[in-house]
Amino acid sequence: MNDQNQQDDMHLRFYNQTIARVNDVCDTSDDLCFVYVQHAFTPLITHISCLQNRFAALIPKSSSSRSNRHVVKHLESEFPRRIYADITRVHLRNTDFTINLLKHVTRGRRFAILEYGGYFAPSAEAIANDPELGSTLIGFVEGTENGIKGADDGSTIGYQQVAHKIKKPIISKSRSRIKKIMDQDIGPAIVESCNSILYHSIGFGIESKQFSTGIIGLGSIGRGLLRYLNKNNIRPRVFDIDLAVVAELAHNLQLAVSQETLLAKSDLIFLNTGSCFLAQQPKLLKHIKDNAILVLCTSGDVEAGIPQLIAAKHLELVEGDANDQIATYKTRDDKFIRIMLGGDGIGQAPNLVVEMGSGSLANLMSDMEFYALGCHLACNRTQLPIGCISDSPLEIQNIVLEQWMQVFHPECTYTHGESTTLSETKQPHQTWVSS
Repeated sequence: MNDQNQQDDMHLRFYNQTIARVNDVCDTSDDLCFVYVQHAFTPLITHISCLQNRFAALIPKSSSSRSNRHVVKHLESEFPRRIYADITRVHLRNTDFTINLLKHVTRGRRFAILEYGGYFAPSAEAIANDPELGSTLIGFVEGTENGIKGADDGSTIGYQQVAHKIKKPIISKSRSRIKKIMDQDIGPAIVESCNSILYHSIGFGIESKQFSTGIIGLGSIGRGLLRYLNKNNIRPRVFDIDLAVVAELAHNLQLAVSQETLLAKSDLIFLNTGSCFLAQQPKLLKHIKDNAILVLCTSGDVEAGIPQLIAAKHLELVEGDANDQIATYKTRDDKFIRIMLGGDGIGQAPNLVVEMGSGSLANLMSDMEFYALGCHLACNRTQLPIGCISDSPLEIQNIVLEQWMQVFHPECTYTHGESTTLSETKQPHQTWVSS
């Protein structure tokens, strides 16, 4: 058996083993199904194949599906009439469209919505209140901070804005321990993908003495970028608005600079704010170094706010189309800036165009945490509050973590034994207050 086949076999074993364990712990009924919004990466094919009839529909996120069309085609071939690659965030803001879609794909079965990015948040109240869907919907699971909080673009709302109106449970896994493990691998994946694009487009990479690098936003992804760059003897300038983060950086001898200084002196700038950073402060455009390259490290439509900057005529596309790896824009001050994978007027994180995503085995844990939380919502023993957002329960995370360790790291002999059942461990759930 070659390495790829062995890897695929281990992925399959982990998925099937975890599904069986979750179904046993949650006493999952046969009529339960899930509607997903996920990135179109190759491991998703194996994951979905293990779900069988539990899988009702998938909306692939466009930021990855545009580049990984062969993954989408494979999914469409294997799961006909259950892959909806043409549906976008804009479609799902239309409540009538969304309700009709869900009725079509769930066919009267009990269902949960498991998603990255808050695509269903604008219609969540209407879904929960619909006479037909309201009786079969068991709740929502969101995987990202952006999907919970929304974005500062005036139209991309998150579950936090609507939770108080929804009489169904909402779970966020954006702060789970599994997500933190997964996020550690995103930073290095972004750097490696970015480096490949730089070599292809301009002939040299991040390590070049011709390049000065900056990082704005030191959340989990930004910290991963910083660790990886420092490991490779690249000392970027850094900026974060959180004073505690700045103090921690200083404690570790990594001094932060002002964002104006970082923008003015950096040839390559990683943005990790997730908050329409530049669209909220367009005056910062005048500080960006001429011909600097911006790399968007979270969702393209909400990171720098490129569409809003274009609409307000702060930016104008000079060169490039949707397939260009580095697109050139001109500012009102006739300064040129370049945006990696920004030829579509939106931009996206460079790791999303890679077939395997980050290639991290931790992504498999995240897949199964989604599944386990969906089953947890449907479990008769589960008692979650409504009108607010709950965190991923520790006992659910532990089930996934234990199975992952058994398959991928059986040499680790330290375990807690069998997972506790949901009735044996009670964890505090409510950690979010909706606005």
